[in-house]
Amino acid sequence: MILRRLLLIIFLASLLSACSTQFGYRLADTFLEWQLGKYVEVSGQLERDIDASIDELHLWHARSELPRYRDLLDELLTDLDRGDISETTILSYSEHVYDLWRRIRYQVEPYAQVYLPRLSIAQRQQLIDNLAQRLEEEREEAQQLSAEERFEQSYERMIERAEEWLGRVHADQRRILRRWVTETEQSDRLWLTYQESWLEAFQEALADPADKSFSDQIQLLMTEPELLRSAELQAQIVRNRQLGIAALNQLYKSLSEPQKLRLKSKLRDYRATLTELIEHYRTD
Repeated sequence: MILRRLLLIIFLASLLSACSTQFGYRLADTFLEWQLGKYVEVSGQLERDIDASIDELHLWHARSELPRYRDLLDELLTDLDRGDISETTILSYSEHVYDLWRRIRYQVEPYAQVYLPRLSIAQRQQLIDNLAQRLEEEREEAQQLSAEERFEQSYERMIERAEEWLGRVHADQRRILRRWVTETEQSDRLWLTYQESWLEAFQEALADPADKSFSDQIQLLMTEPELLRSAELQAQIVRNRQLGIAALNQLYKSLSEPQKLRLKSKLRDYRATLTELIEHYRTD
């Protein structure tokens, strides 16, 4: 969980705005090292080894994964130019993005196998305590808003994201987005239960890194955490994804020509930024 959280920033960095991507992505390893310190204190040789491994992972991501993101953007831009967008193509892109995230998880997992056993008993407890505290904070945040407030917050956030990509959204598009948020099932309780199950399994594995089952347990928790989801949560995720794909398809069909041009322009800006980052890390 901790390493998955930390490495997520590398994946997300390529999806930020053009200027902040270059700056943020190049500082991703520094940010990860700072984030790690919020969960567990390390020093000496262990700290040096972890820092070197984070640099290693960052370089792998820049040289191996960023070209994959650019290729995916090229495919999307070609489909947009052809007007070849449907629920099927949107689903395909969704699966490609998820595969990219899975690749990060599988790349991170061997490092977890190396470093978790090197933590002292006190450090392992500190890690568990901090993860539990973070989970409690998420639980409290979920309870602070009523269902109506959460709905309005989600809807306003959806409008902001749409307008960032498309410019001003008109009334029909707002209705599409509002219906999407209305029909999406809220799953805070199910997600929190899932995270609790993950943390319990992680704590059990971390109790004895010398146990013969440790490696298999960590591999499962790092690479296949979805197996700990309840059937109810998994079904809800599937339904929500279907709703999202249908809504995005409807939204695309509603786009005006200026909105399509804005969308493609922003995607080309991201592509240019990715190319600059790829060239930067190729020569570093």
